[in-house]
Amino acid sequence: MAVTTSRPRTRPGSGPGPRTTVPVRLIGPWQNALEGAAAALCGVAAMAAVSGLALVLLGAGSFGSLWSLTMTSTAMAVGGSVSAGPDASGNTGSTGGLASLFGGGGGLSPSMSGAAGVVPLGVTLTGAVVLWVAFSRRLRQGRQRRFTAGELAVRAAGAGAAALVTLMIVAGLAHGSADLPASAMTGGAGGGSAQGFGGGSGGLAGLFGGGGAAARPAMAYHVSAMSAGFGGLLWAAVVLGTGCLVSRRARLPLGGALDGLRSGWGRGLSPVVRTVLALAAVPPVALVFVGAMAGGRAATAAGAALLLAPNAVAVFLTLGVGSSWTAAVHPVRSEGGGNPLAALMGGMGGTAGTGGMGGGRQPDRTEHLRSLSAGGRPLWLVALAVTGLILLACAYRAARTTHPGHKRPLLPYRGPLSGHLGMAERFAVVTAVVLGVAAWSAGASGHFGVSMFGSEMGGMRAELSGSVLWTVVLGLFVGGAAGFAGSLLAAARRDRALR
Repeated sequence: MAVTTSRPRTRPGSGPGPRTTVPVRLIGPWQNALEGAAAALCGVAAMAAVSGLALVLLGAGSFGSLWSLTMTSTAMAVGGSVSAGPDASGNTGSTGGLASLFGGGGGLSPSMSGAAGVVPLGVTLTGAVVLWVAFSRRLRQGRQRRFTAGELAVRAAGAGAAALVTLMIVAGLAHGSADLPASAMTGGAGGGSAQGFGGGSGGLAGLFGGGGAAARPAMAYHVSAMSAGFGGLLWAAVVLGTGCLVSRRARLPLGGALDGLRSGWGRGLSPVVRTVLALAAVPPVALVFVGAMAGGRAATAAGAALLLAPNAVAVFLTLGVGSSWTAAVHPVRSEGGGNPLAALMGGMGGTAGTGGMGGGRQPDRTEHLRSLSAGGRPLWLVALAVTGLILLACAYRAARTTHPGHKRPLLPYRGPLSGHLGMAERFAVVTAVVLGVAAWSAGASGHFGVSMFGSEMGGMRAELSGSVLWTVVLGLFVGGAAGFAGSLLAAARRDRALR
């Protein structure tokens, strides 16, 4: 229930004369909670809209229900795990091969299963920005009154509860069936990989009936509601906490140690967060306009960028501080321990269309990203130069906006360089935390397998992994160096302006 009261205010320069009253609108706890919940709903709606746009550009509607795939992408954006298995309708798209040999049903035909763990950070960050803008709208209109700590806590609780419930509902809607791409069935993409994965019978089509593109089995997929709900709650907490630290216009009643945390650390965190958001937003936005105009492969690239461009930015920035990233593909070979048929097919070297899946012809493929080259130069060197310049600019901005009283170092040193050392300490921690979270979020993994008689006959595992611990450690060193250099530059410019 909203209550209107009055607060006396003296006109400037009027002395002890008559006072005017300014109406103050007090907001009840339920309205605060509902406004926080509405902010979370706006964030989830924005994520669903971006997911749907990206999937339309990718042409995902030809593989399954666009609505279900949109819900799946939205749930994955907060860490929801996806699992896939045989289509419940029994549609395997099989017309021959092993499927017809064993009757095409009753659990005897080959069945596919899979799982994917990847966070489309383009969707995640879009929802985060919309969530904070909607949440802080009334906080930025704080000229008439300042919110209390209790009111802010109620608004945050409403946003967290709404994110938890809504994303669990989204995960419940994220189920359906999707057809495998024709390239996976015919081996048309990848050239040599088709021979390894499907032998000489044209990819998976040989295993599921040899029907080529016409034999496209369907896989049923679903998202874990628990992981999506917990991820949504964590997402809302991180967004609101970060927003409270870096916001410049919102009047926040943190008080005490929290207010000191915002004043001492928020100035260093703000330029890093804003720069990362800008780097993550510019490429996909530009590509979306180009893809919408050109269509074809440009539209596909735009859809992929809309989902995963921030993931690439995170990998690039963490490579710049010296972290190692590895992209690997591991064929899963059946040992045939409890499955005589798998052992027989493995010994036959891929008979009956199992090809490399049973015999394990494909070797493991591992690529260290830092060993790649860009423009004739090592990728890690390019990433180091770009990341160093970005961090130096952020540290310079942080040093200029941080009050000198908040630059005192944590170490017991009070010499002439104490302010620069304090800035280096704070910026090192900020850099390590931001890049550590980026490395943790950008990792991806997936698994695809074919089973028969309850035993996996073969499959493929793929992963993109980086060392979060090394990213944090190296981020401390690089961030400290950038913070020290940025503080020196800010001091030099200030001295020059005073002359």
